[in-house]
Amino acid sequence: MIRSSKTSKRKKNLAGAEVSEEAMLSEAHQLKKLEILLEQAEEAIDSFSYEEAISKLTEILRIDSVHVKSLEMLAGIYTEQLKWSEAQNLLKKCIELSPDNGYTKYFSMGQLCEGEESVLYYKKGIQIIEKELENAENVDPSKKVTRSSMLRSLSDAYCSIAELFMTDCCFAENAEGKCYESIEAAIKADPSNPEAYQCLANFHLVKEQIKEAKDAIEKSLSLWLPQHEAFRNGECDPITNDFENVIPGYDSRIKTSKLLIELEMFEEAVKILDGLIEDDDEIVEVWYLLGWTNYLHGDEYKLNSLYYFNKAKKVAAKTGQEDDDMLSHINELLEELNAAYPDYCEDEEIENEHNSDFSSDSESENEMET
Repeated sequence: MIRSSKTSKRKKNLAGAEVSEEAMLSEAHQLKKLEILLEQAEEAIDSFSYEEAISKLTEILRIDSVHVKSLEMLAGIYTEQLKWSEAQNLLKKCIELSPDNGYTKYFSMGQLCEGEESVLYYKKGIQIIEKELENAENVDPSKKVTRSSMLRSLSDAYCSIAELFMTDCCFAENAEGKCYESIEAAIKADPSNPEAYQCLANFHLVKEQIKEAKDAIEKSLSLWLPQHEAFRNGECDPITNDFENVIPGYDSRIKTSKLLIELEMFEEAVKILDGLIEDDDEIVEVWYLLGWTNYLHGDEYKLNSLYYFNKAKKVAAKTGQEDDDMLSHINELLEELNAAYPDYCEDEEIENEHNSDFSSDSESENEMET
């Protein structure tokens, strides 16, 4: 008679090794714990509670030191905190662990590097995202990544490469041709991407093709500025109109305003800068650019520029923001404008405005033409 030995039931875990049911339950519990910690970290990042997010991600990495998503999220936090070296080290580890899956880590490295090295990272990320787009089954639906958002990321990556060939790599062989090819690829990937046409405008401006540059930036603005103005005027709902995906980010809009100033498209620049003030009125550069726009616009706007330069100086003193070149230029222009308008004085309301914070330039629009 054959007797059966008393043994535990055994299965295989994710790594293919045989483990007991008890071990499988323990592994499932651990995976659930990691999932909860990851969700908590994501919520903390969304609310800008970076220290809490770091704590959650560090706990995940104590359990699983090669958890790629946590490593990449931690790198993103370090990037926001300007800890470039720490971010790069983590991203390099992510690439070592998963070299052929996930494009975002390559795009992040591209942002943190310079020159040809940056271009190589962007190109590797582009290879991966293009494969994912070709094989829809490779896109994980749980990540809530849509085809349109991937195409926007692809377009943005080509824009970044084009910008590198206009700056760091401008002396590379056939830099101009590679730059234009990248811009064309950016537009082809996502024709609704304002950044792609803005990149084209910058390309033409570098080549001193002013008409072409204006045509390209007008196309770029047409893709988002009307919606932004409608939102500012209370004429549309930012949620139902997909505001976050339509309107470029804060820093991008600053770049747009600078380009518009170079092209002497002052009215459009002021619209964008006004919107930036409404979003955050404690950024010195935006007040400075409003002053500079009005200064360049003509003598009839010089008084406006005096107001904005004074405002920029106040914001700099309040926030402690330091940019020696910008502040030096502000002081130089204030000296000139104060001499031209010796009787100018901000009214009592502006002189004593909110000690706790600065209101937007809408308050000045009641007093002066912008």
